[in-house]
Amino acid sequence: MKRLVLLLILLTGCATVHGGDLPDGQRDKGFSTSRSTREALDATFAPRKIALVIGVGTYQDKAFPALKWAEKDALEVGRILADPEYGGFDRVVRLTGPEEVQRDRILAELVSLQRDLRRQDTLVVYASSHGTMTLDAQGEPHLYLVAADTRPNDLRGSAIELAELQRFFSVLRAERKALILDACYNGEAKSTLQPTVRQHVERMEEPPTLSRKVRLGEAEAHLFASTFGRPAREDDTLEHGVYTYHLLDAMTWNQQEADANNDGVVTIYEAHDHARARTVAWTSGAQVPEAYFRMVGHNDLVLVGAPDARVAADTGTLFWYGPASEAWDGAAVFLDGQEKGVLPGAWPVEPGRHHVRVTAANGALLQDRTIFVGASDPIALDAVQERPRSFSGFVSVQPKVRLGLTDSLLPLVGRAHVGAEVEGGYRFLGAARGLTLGGGLGYAPHQAKFVDGDNVDFQPRHVVWGEAGVGYRFALPRGELGVAYRARVTGLTALEGPGCDHVAACDGWVWLTHGAQLEELIALGSRFRLRFEQEVGLTALDPLGLGAQPAVDVSFAIGLEIGL
Repeated sequence: MKRLVLLLILLTGCATVHGGDLPDGQRDKGFSTSRSTREALDATFAPRKIALVIGVGTYQDKAFPALKWAEKDALEVGRILADPEYGGFDRVVRLTGPEEVQRDRILAELVSLQRDLRRQDTLVVYASSHGTMTLDAQGEPHLYLVAADTRPNDLRGSAIELAELQRFFSVLRAERKALILDACYNGEAKSTLQPTVRQHVERMEEPPTLSRKVRLGEAEAHLFASTFGRPAREDDTLEHGVYTYHLLDAMTWNQQEADANNDGVVTIYEAHDHARARTVAWTSGAQVPEAYFRMVGHNDLVLVGAPDARVAADTGTLFWYGPASEAWDGAAVFLDGQEKGVLPGAWPVEPGRHHVRVTAANGALLQDRTIFVGASDPIALDAVQERPRSFSGFVSVQPKVRLGLTDSLLPLVGRAHVGAEVEGGYRFLGAARGLTLGGGLGYAPHQAKFVDGDNVDFQPRHVVWGEAGVGYRFALPRGELGVAYRARVTGLTALEGPGCDHVAACDGWVWLTHGAQLEELIALGSRFRLRFEQEVGLTALDPLGLGAQPAVDVSFAIGLEIGL
């Protein structure tokens, strides 16, 4: 009995629920308020943003001179990513001390990420260090990221091979991920080479690329502080690596300038474009950052932004970060006739139809096509010509039902008539993107009803119309939504039959109607759309000679629209 009482006292004391938060460093020892299964599952499987930042400043082997600002590079990147007002990352692992940046510790953290990451997560891995290179028996170059304990005579066993790191990174399960390396491999600045390797590199006709042999995942970016053959520099004035400083600039002080589409967040490609341009300018072209991107669907990686705006922007993207090419490097990109910039780079694009043209520096035309850009649609500029063409003109054929809602229409066309209509129009690009001019022609047979005592007689009558209007179409992920103002001229043939003497309704009629039109279009391919239309018309008529009365009709149509 005493044991039972003691157990009850212990349970009662431990299960007390506090009304407020405990001071820092204190926690309840015992039971806490339980969460529902839904809450627990949401917490367990919610998307996370995780970062690993590495800064290697000192090296055990004196062949690799110390880097003054590498540790600060990593710590500052980690701080900004973790700050709730900037990156809001859920977890940031920092490796900067001499023991923490040895090869085995770095690899252990990468393996730990592999075990922990889930598909819905976001991952950023950043490293600031020396780079180096060796040659195999066939003279093929192998690039390495240098760790604190790397030995020049055993790079394979003591450094981190770049190609292996990239391949490992590409198979990690995070939905969005970016690998950022502030290092170089040419023997200058943040790089050291053996003399024989340096001589061989100087004789190479074509330097090795940094990512050509690596297949990127669906939403993956590899950013490099410099292209091969150029230095990645530190700068005592900036107190950072030059590229990292300008990357931080995009993430903090000049976030608004780096935010190319003004959506309140800075994505990985926006940050790189900002840092690349300023790095090139700061070093007078000596250091040229490089990037490899693959974006599929709504998968832009957001680095920083306002807490309420850290969501991927609902826009498409035009980009090119391909391998070095005389034709594509420096090529000008024109969107709807306006120059956006030069390649490499990326630009946000509002959903809809756009004319894309890419012109090489020598004037050669590389791409020229009108395409449809969907929301969250990433488009590589070197693949524009392969995308389905978007069409400026359109035509549709459809049956149309028109209903008269007022008695003033009854003597002329009855309560309803069914006909066929051919519509067409043209979509504009540029400043009036989405603006449409359209019109149509239609015909409907009509049977006029005559009642003479017990006799009921029907006489054929013909209804023809032509209409024109101006509207605007809004792009949707799988179609379009349109609104328009329409004016319609309707003609009605005359009747000659019993009871028509001196009856105005039997005469031939022409009247003008105006009103609003709504249309919904579902894409069936690049050229075809299923089109639904609703229209309301307003006019005034006097078919019985009793004075003009308002006349309101509505119509409905469904048809197939074809791009021209």
